[in-house]
Amino acid sequence: MEKIISSSPPRPICSEALRIVRFALLAVLSMVALPAPGQNPGSLESEHLQRLDEVAPDFLLRDASGNVLRLDDLRGHPLILHFWATWCNPCRAELPTLEALTHQISDSDVIIVAVAIDTETDAANVRRYVHDLGVGLPVYLARAGTISDRYWSWGVPVTYLIDPEGRLVARALGPRNWVSASMHTLITQFAETASGKTQSSKAEDSQ
Repeated sequence: MEKIISSSPPRPICSEALRIVRFALLAVLSMVALPAPGQNPGSLESEHLQRLDEVAPDFLLRDASGNVLRLDDLRGHPLILHFWATWCNPCRAELPTLEALTHQISDSDVIIVAVAIDTETDAANVRRYVHDLGVGLPVYLARAGTISDRYWSWGVPVTYLIDPEGRLVARALGPRNWVSASMHTLITQFAETASGKTQSSKAEDSQ
């Protein structure tokens, strides 16, 4: 059975010094590392993303205004699901690049959902924090909904690519520069592949 968020779950271990050092190293790798021989720029491997192939745990989220978002509502769209926290310094640097990505891919079917896992900050303060960063992404608070903490058991920031059928495709541990040229290539390819799967599924349903 999935572990469901309680009213005041413990802060993930990424807030400890060892986890911070680990993500700092991941940040350096994700920002400056070059693809290894045989890797294509913009591939999952070159961007240090872990390949996945499993059904995404279902969720129900609420934003600061009480609007509800379910995973089922997003079926048919490629999804970037991002987990962060106001106390996470790497998250603070990463969020503006995720916001910039929304503008770069505005003509695609990709939906970006950012979820704060804060347990000691209310939705209004999280929304204010995001606004002060100049980020216009909708604010969702994990503890205001029902979602498995399996998503961020590795720590934050962590980001998942989910295909239109609701399957996890990849996981990015640690911060990323979402507007780098290679990352833009990866997300564009993800969107095109996901859209192709959607069209194929629709064609099969119509037969």
